[in-house]
Amino acid sequence: MEIQKAAEKILKVSPSVRVVSLIDLNGKLIFSTRSKRVHILVSKKQSLASLKAAAHDWKNRKKLVKTLGKCKYVVAEFDKVKRISIPAGRNHILYVTTAASLDHNKVIRKVRSFR
Repeated sequence: MEIQKAAEKILKVSPSVRVVSLIDLNGKLIFSTRSKRVHILVSKKQSLASLKAAAHDWKNRKKLVKTLGKCKYVVAEFDKVKRISIPAGRNHILYVTTAASLDHNKVIRKVRSFR
């Protein structure tokens, strides 16, 4: 599925979905879109640093595959937002930011329906 169409479907899961991004395993931003309803909380510099950190952490988790199995997703919950990292193929990560109150399983189910 084309990333832009997939991102639009994820944004439609709930008005609480804020940003949908696709990054590679080095944290390089491939694509990003956001809901028109949201106010951006972090600077572009902070956002790019967070994407790099997510990619770095994901690569570290891949080292545990033999012992623990594949990581299916990661959720970081802050007071104001949740950040969800989900593998998108072998070399990319879907990075979704939502309101903290959103049930993150709604986003995860939608992403899994794309496969």
